[in-house]
Amino acid sequence: NKPSFESWFKSMKPVSFDGERVVLGAPSPFACEWVTKRYGNLVREVLSQHLSKPVEVSIIHLPPEKHPVLAEPPMEESAEQRDGPVAAALPEPEPVPLEKPVLNPKYTFENFVVGNSNRLAQAGAMSVARAPGQSYNPLFIYGGAGLGKTHLMHAIGHYILQTHPRLRIAYLSGETFAQQYVGALREHRIDAFRQKYRNVDVWLVDDIQFIAGKEHTKEEFFHTFNALYQLGRQVVFASDRPPRELHAMDERLRSRFEAGLIADIAPPEFETRVAILQKRAQIEGIPVPEQVVYHIAYAVEGNVRTLEGVLISIAARASVHGKPITLQLANEVLARHYVDDKEVPVVPTEQAVLQAVCQRFGLTTQDILGAQRRREVLMARQIAMYLLRERARMPLQQIGQIFGKNHSTVLHACNRVKTSIHKDKEITSIITDLNTVLGN
Repeated sequence: NKPSFESWFKSMKPVSFDGERVVLGAPSPFACEWVTKRYGNLVREVLSQHLSKPVEVSIIHLPPEKHPVLAEPPMEESAEQRDGPVAAALPEPEPVPLEKPVLNPKYTFENFVVGNSNRLAQAGAMSVARAPGQSYNPLFIYGGAGLGKTHLMHAIGHYILQTHPRLRIAYLSGETFAQQYVGALREHRIDAFRQKYRNVDVWLVDDIQFIAGKEHTKEEFFHTFNALYQLGRQVVFASDRPPRELHAMDERLRSRFEAGLIADIAPPEFETRVAILQKRAQIEGIPVPEQVVYHIAYAVEGNVRTLEGVLISIAARASVHGKPITLQLANEVLARHYVDDKEVPVVPTEQAVLQAVCQRFGLTTQDILGAQRRREVLMARQIAMYLLRERARMPLQQIGQIFGKNHSTVLHACNRVKTSIHKDKEITSIITDLNTVLGN
């Protein structure tokens, strides 16, 4: 069809034909791989039919500065006679120098914690990394600051560098693009600037909102994107807002952003925040008690960067003073740098919650952790689950492990107690007393 022809075949050139093999030149290694994989058999069949004889087809990288030598007459002993048809067609192409993108080594897919808030963005990024240019082109990731957009952009770059080392990748921010464009205009290097970015195979542009108010930069950005998109090169954008809210962008740009997959990253929910902290602690080799992890995850919401910053600050403070990481230390750091004192609640331990509940009901730990179905035991068990969730900051799954229950059973118990508060005077009185014992 016409779009495929415009994207892949219009820019190709015939290089040589020795009667048995046709050699075609493509403008990039990516195009070579793509056309060979998707259209190689079709090209071979059509040419064989047209030439009334079976032929083989080879597609090689033909840089823009190289010219086909198809029509040049052979000199004495031809290169074809000496080295074969491909050598006769074209000397070994010189590699086109391109700086490798500067990527954070920690920003990989393995280190990215997936949750409900970022699942679509991670899946889209992984799909793009596995098959650049074949799906979700362009990929547009948006979300607030510190939620993981840059992490996914770097992860795409790392993955492609490992699995497709021949592909040329460019990673930059919208602000960097604007600065480089202005510099190229000032120094009369605009052709080199265009050559640099319009010949890459994968273009990763972070924080594109920074070019929204720059008219000339937007124009250049549009043409660069258009050139890459029409050639089937993979394009990935990241922004702090969706395309429809980039009001300073031209409509033609916004419509092109919306042509592929748009994936948002929302602030992580509690379980994801816990997993992020655990992953970062593992990467950094920081021994952090689980209760401290849960406490930080509850105290800090909305920003992964801040969340990880709290963990690093607590670990640094513990290291400097030669102390273990404790809830008290975590509260000191949180209160001093991140949240108000009044916003840092007392977090009781698992043992403290179970002991307080047992004392209030006159039961033993074995009673509420066992399988008894007496009314007071059932009530004590549900209240203990509720307090472990609300006060001890423990995930539902871990609470379930303590009681030998599944996730849904624990959630049902917590919701039942929460609904009864302020409606059932007995439950309200018990919860008030226990909160006083545990420390408000």
